Amino acid sequence: TVFDTQIAHLLWLERKNLNPYQASIAEVLRTFMQPVYRSHRWDELERKPIRAHLWKERPFTPQCLRYAIEGVVHLLPLHRVLCHQLGDPQGDMVMRRSTRYVSYPRLNRSELPTADTSIIKPGLPLQAMVASRRPNAMYFKLNHSALTGTVLDVDDLRDFQDAHPGDVTRCRVRSFSDCGQFVRLQREGHGTLFFDTTTGTMRPMPSRAEAEEVYPSRGSSLRDLGKRGGGGLSFDKSSYKEKKPDIIYRSGKRGVPKLRKPDLKLPKLRGEHKSFDPSFPS
Repeated sequence: TVFDTQIAHLLWLERKNLNPYQASIAEVLRTFMQPVYRSHRWDELERKPIRAHLWKERPFTPQCLRYAIEGVVHLLPLHRVLCHQLGDPQGDMVMRRSTRYVSYPRLNRSELPTADTSIIKPGLPLQAMVASRRPNAMYFKLNHSALTGTVLDVDDLRDFQDAHPGDVTRCRVRSFSDCGQFVRLQREGHGTLFFDTTTGTMRPMPSRAEAEEVYPSRGSSLRDLGKRGGGGLSFDKSSYKEKKPDIIYRSGKRGVPKLRKPDLKLPKLRGEHKSFDPSFPS
């Protein structure tokens, strides 16, 4: 079992009806254990992060040793504080939620095996974990120290309607930033996805053949209605006599056309009859 302090902080945000995101241990300490944060000068560690290549050196530098120790020594007190804030003394709720993220260390191990970012090209498939979500942007963790995934386009954001902080989605690289720190992503299957309101997930749209197999097409009486020579509804004729032209030319009228009266005749109105009561005094 794993108790993830990031997940506990995320659950605490959900309890407070705040926008959930994955926070660093420094931010969690600053939120729940501020005296410890100040006494151990975590502000210095945040201002001066350890560069990735320093972790490969042996022996460790004093800065690396301090960062490693400070990142572990406060976990047990932080565990107790978070469980108290969540009203979960044993932390069972956090541990159940944390099981979804146990596989994160193996994320993109084959796609990004080294720190070299020159292999990142448009179309490269990646797995991305949602770190935070905003109305006009999303940020992802790629299990790579130098890279952060982003989605900024409105059309691309529609494909992530079912993605929440902590969820892992399959994406493809759209572009690479000039600074070399951000990767713009698109969800795999972009352009063919739709949001299924029944299951609350994004699903690929079926092909035409698959749709016709489930819902076979059938003829309709309204098909080609209004088209010349087409099908549509058919009616029986009221009369089979040859129809005379609507415009006629009477002799002696110098060719002045005259419209023929329509064949449709309206019913005559009957006169209204009033009845009088003879017993009523005049």
